[in-house]
Amino acid sequence: MDLTITDIAKERLSTLVEERKTSPAQGIRIFTQSGGCGCSGPRFGMGLDEPTGEDAVLTIGTLTFLVDPTSADILEGASIDFVDDVLQSGFAIDAPKAKEMGGGSCGCGGGAH
Repeated sequence: MDLTITDIAKERLSTLVEERKTSPAQGIRIFTQSGGCGCSGPRFGMGLDEPTGEDAVLTIGTLTFLVDPTSADILEGASIDFVDDVLQSGFAIDAPKAKEMGGGSCGCGGGAH
């Protein structure tokens, strides 16, 4: 599985992991969630978790990432960044395959009810 992460995101994630990790086996789970508009594809989440036998385990620098098989398909080729500007502050995941694999026809905000 191919995943890239910016230096600022590595730095922020490393700090969070150091502060919150409760077990040496824990890694950063990246996962997909349903919801949102059909045209936007899945949403993403991250959190500390223990690996399962089905997870893809990726090590980037000192960080370990865990990705379940369903999310792995969508997250292939994704990048993680940390954004801190006037409009937002937090991690941003850009997954090029998300729309083609998880999106669909737009079903939000318009049409007859």
